[in-house]
Parts: sequence; structure tokens; C-alpha cells
Amino acid sequence: MVDNPSQPAHHRRVTPPLVRQTHAAPFGLRPTTFSWRWSFPTRAGGPVPVHVRLVRMHTRRSGARVVAALAAVFWGLLWFGLIDLLVVVEQDEQFRQHYMFESGWGLLYLVVVAVPLVLLVIRPGDPIALAQLVVATLAVLVGALWGLAWPQLWTGLGLALTVGLLAWLGQPRLLRWHRPDPVLAVLAVVGLPPALAYGAPLARNTTEVEDITNGVSHYPMQASLALAVVGLVALAALTRSRLPAWTAGFSACWLGLESIFYPALNASLGRSGGALTAAWGVLVIVFAETARRRAPEALRRSASHP
Repeated sequence: MVDNPSQPAHHRRVTPPLVRQTHAAPFGLRPTTFSWRWSFPTRAGGPVPVHVRLVRMHTRRSGARVVAALAAVFWGLLWFGLIDLLVVVEQDEQFRQHYMFESGWGLLYLVVVAVPLVLLVIRPGDPIALAQLVVATLAVLVGALWGLAWPQLWTGLGLALTVGLLAWLGQPRLLRWHRPDPVLAVLAVVGLPPALAYGAPLARNTTEVEDITNGVSHYPMQASLALAVVGLVALAALTRSRLPAWTAGFSACWLGLESIFYPALNASLGRSGGALTAAWGVLVIVFAETARRRAPEALRRSASHP
């Protein structure tokens, strides 16, 4: 640009044309006509934007759903949960002497383990479902150590890995503990000595020919089922939740009624023991519902299961 054309050329000031220069923007910045518009933090370790956190949360919860679905298929089906539970229903004479053990295995892995896994597919990170899986895992590990059953120990470690992965992906909120419901607490305390008496000869079996599934003996696993059922009643007493109460009550009723029909089989509770166990299971369900109705509305909302 020339300031004054009438001036001699050597006296003229020439201003170069305005050139819009483009510079590389810092990471996370987007240039505009007048300013830089922020979209991401400029320094590593800065605050993560809300939309990034939401995407990460959605990704983890989707992963938790996939893992829970695969785990439910594995423990409930491939680990013979459903198949073993149906043995007595189908009246498979090949396993007649082991009806109680087959049912116990099915109740443990289909009802106690797979049901909360299905719930975690619907609600990733559900604290009650994860707590039930923790109780089941501890029962399997205790039964393995009780009976020195090392294949069962590996099964318990597999359950522990499943629970840990689901907890990491689902990022559950803290479980809310409440003052124990007195009736459910009494039922748990009353059920513990019979569970120990029932499980002791099974965990330390040295005389009977054992029923084996996937290389794991049913005898100490049956003892683990008894421990898991009592533990779930204690969990229901502390949380006022339906899931542990109903799965424990259903398992007790199944074992009790099956013992009434087959009092002479191995691991049977007998007719009187079966009747008492079935009645105990019914009481667990009834008083769990009663406890929820007696609880304040806020406490009922705090439990995960309506």
C-alpha cells in the first residue's frame, strides 16, 4: 500500500498487505476470529469435562453388562447350574442317589449366583447383587478350605475374579447398612448351627463315593450352599432387600421339600429336617416382606429392589 502517490518513489512508505497468519493451536483449543474457544483442558491432569466422564461411564457400564451376561451364561449354564437343578425334575435315574447334590449344585450356581448376575445385566453396579455374589464367593471358599477341596478353591477364586471385575466396571455405590431386622437376624442365627451340622460331614467326607462335576466334588460344595443360604438371610436382615431373602428362602424350600420326598438319599435332611428347613425358608420370605413394609419409605427406597 502506497501512502501518497504524488511523492517520489524513494520517499514513499509501502505497507505490505494484511496477511492473516495461522498458527498451530494448543491441544484442545479451537481458533476463531477473535478468541480461542476452550473444549478440553490444556494441561495433563486437569479437570475432565463432564461429557468425557459420561462417555467413560457409559463405556464401563456397557462393559459391565457384557461381562455380567457372559458370567451368567457360564455359571448358570456351562457350569451345569440349570442342568443339575433339572436332574430331579426330569427324574434321571442315573443320578438318583445324587439327587440332593445335583439340586444343591443347581441352586448354588443358578439361583444364588446366576440370578444376581442377570440383575447386573439390567442394573450394572447394583450393590445388593454384588453383595450377594460376595456372600456366595466366600461360602465357596470357606467350603473349599473346610473340606480341603482344592478344585473347589479354584472355583471360588474364579467367582472372586468375576465379582472383582464386575465391581470395577460397574463402579457401584456404597452399600447402605441398616440396623438388622430382629426377626431376620434371629432366623439367620437359628439357621447357622444346623447349617454347620449339615455341612460338616459333607465337607470332610471320606466314606461315600463322591459326585463330581467339572472335576469338583459336590460334597464340600453342598456344605457351601448351606453356608451361603444362611449368609444371604443375614444380608437381607442388614439391607431389607428382596434378592437375598427370596433366593435364600427358595433354596431352603427346594432342599426341604426334596428331602421330604427323598429322605434316604445322601445329603437329605430327612422328613422332619426337610419340613423344618422348608418352613424356615417360608418364614425368611414372609418376614423379609414384612420388614420392608414396616420400614420407613426412605429406607425402602434406599434398597435396590422394590
